[in-house]
Amino acid sequence: MAKPLRVLFVEDREKDVELLVLELRRGGYDLVQERVDTPEAFGAALERQGWDIILCDYQMPRFDAPAALALVKERKVDLPFIVVSGTVGEETAVEALRAGAHDFMTKDRLSRLLPAIDRELREAFGRAERRRAESALLEKEAQYRQIVESVRAVVWRADARTFQFTFVSPEAEKILGYPMRMWLEEPSFWSDHIHPDDRAWATALYRRNTEEKRDHQFEYRLVAADGHAVWFQDLVRVVVEGDEVRELVGIMIDVTERRHLEDQLRQSQKLEAVGQLAGGVAHDFNNLLGVITGYSDLALREIDPEHRAHRRVEQIRKAAERAAALTRQLLAFSRKQVLQPRVLALNAVVADVEKMLRRLIGEHIQLVTVLSEDLGTVKADPGQIEQVLVNLAVNARDAMPGGGKLVIETANTDLDEGYVRAHADARPGPHVVLSVSDTGHGMDARTLSRVFEPFFTTKGPDKGTGLGLSTVYGVVKQSGGHVTAYSEPGHGTTFKVYLPRVDEPLEPRPGQAAVGETPRGTETILLAEDEESLRLMFRELLEGAGYLVLEGASPEAALAASESHAGPIHLFMTDVVMPRIGGQELARRVLVTRPQVRVLYISGYSFEGIGHHGLIDAGANYLEKPFTAEALLRTVRKILDPPVTEKRQ
Repeated sequence: MAKPLRVLFVEDREKDVELLVLELRRGGYDLVQERVDTPEAFGAALERQGWDIILCDYQMPRFDAPAALALVKERKVDLPFIVVSGTVGEETAVEALRAGAHDFMTKDRLSRLLPAIDRELREAFGRAERRRAESALLEKEAQYRQIVESVRAVVWRADARTFQFTFVSPEAEKILGYPMRMWLEEPSFWSDHIHPDDRAWATALYRRNTEEKRDHQFEYRLVAADGHAVWFQDLVRVVVEGDEVRELVGIMIDVTERRHLEDQLRQSQKLEAVGQLAGGVAHDFNNLLGVITGYSDLALREIDPEHRAHRRVEQIRKAAERAAALTRQLLAFSRKQVLQPRVLALNAVVADVEKMLRRLIGEHIQLVTVLSEDLGTVKADPGQIEQVLVNLAVNARDAMPGGGKLVIETANTDLDEGYVRAHADARPGPHVVLSVSDTGHGMDARTLSRVFEPFFTTKGPDKGTGLGLSTVYGVVKQSGGHVTAYSEPGHGTTFKVYLPRVDEPLEPRPGQAAVGETPRGTETILLAEDEESLRLMFRELLEGAGYLVLEGASPEAALAASESHAGPIHLFMTDVVMPRIGGQELARRVLVTRPQVRVLYISGYSFEGIGHHGLIDAGANYLEKPFTAEALLRTVRKILDPPVTEKRQ
């Protein structure tokens, strides 16, 4: 049966090609052939591929075998290349073989042609098989490397005697930050970078399991390049050949986040258990205190105030009151105190206690508030939230004995699933966050882990009960929220209180007029507004609430109304931007003749924009258009009824 053979002849003589074809057919080959004799034609033929062998004359008028071999090498073509030429010397044959020819023979001795072709075809097939095997191996190695490099863990191999790494996946550098060469070049890299607290037992466990030829897994810490500790679960396979341990192969999985969550869960469970205990103790203790205080009151009524026993009973009564305050804090921590939650604006709570906080922290500490203008509402007990603010402020004050800055911030935020996974007691969804930050001495990780425990304190004797932050924890948890602390020694501390955001209208404070009850008054108001429709609407609203309204459609008309009115004017309400005379200048002119009048500026611009251009002074009463009738009337009433100035201590 004829054997197919595709032959590329590089020959300038057609008759010589015919002679070679006869010889090949005599050897049983069924030929597909092509003859070329120029570099261009040879290059084009190589491009078509599919050839089994090249038979080339050594010397031709426009081409030769060395040039053909150079083209074959350049194109990286692996084909049997046999030089078949006329009478050529041995030296020329050697040069051709050195240049890459597989064999050399003369045209007058073609008896070697068929054996040479058979041999070269077998060797070419062998080379092709090796290339295919090598290619398959490289592909498998690439797949293996891709799998190893895509695993979110460190895949490694190490010498079983020295524990020196012989392979480590790139994830090692990503997780710990050390260049991969350090893992491979430093004999004791692994043991040197184990956390000092884990080094002795971890290395001993490795050696024991290796000597016993036992696969094993355990968890320990490695210290990263930036100094932080990373927890790994190391799964180790001990590779044994015969009776000898050859190497160790393993996967190191970063379990730092899992360990962190486990620590959080344990801490939460511990606080829960302590809270239950504290709540039970506080409940029973309050009953005892009720007896003590009750009988103390009865005794004080019966004992003569001048008797020394009266003073002793008074001290008992005062001690009971202090004890009662402590039990209230314990009940707050255990989340068993009675709350009176309502929908409230957190910014209003901050504003209400800000003056008290400034007195509380002292003049050596700067208090800064950064309150979000579009802050959502929350549902909580305002008194308890005020207590949270006070406790956090006191804690910050004590951390800055030499002075510093206390920053209170509010903002809207959304806790996503990623955050909740990292904070076991948090819930996903929209929240309002209250942040209290100080520039104090900060805390280390060990202190930070215990900061919410009742009676835990770093303060000296008689400088705290250790219940302030535990009260914060209890109030926030009972309000359905979440509290975290961030701190580093020398870099201050930040407490963040997350309260669920609610989509409900604000509820009035006790004693505050309910929604729908319009604040009223009988005072006289001078109104300056050049926009007639607005002026008439404002006048109608104010007169409907009982006020006497004088109006001016221009600055001049407003001044004239002020001069012609015989009675008092209690409030001057003016647009900021008025023709010819601005609102602030107009107010100054009114105040010349009526120094007791209060001023309310209104404008379509934001307060920041007005203040930035110097149109009104900072701290002035201001209402931004558009505003509701309710907002106007409440603002007017607020200005006319300022809080009573507190007496200085």
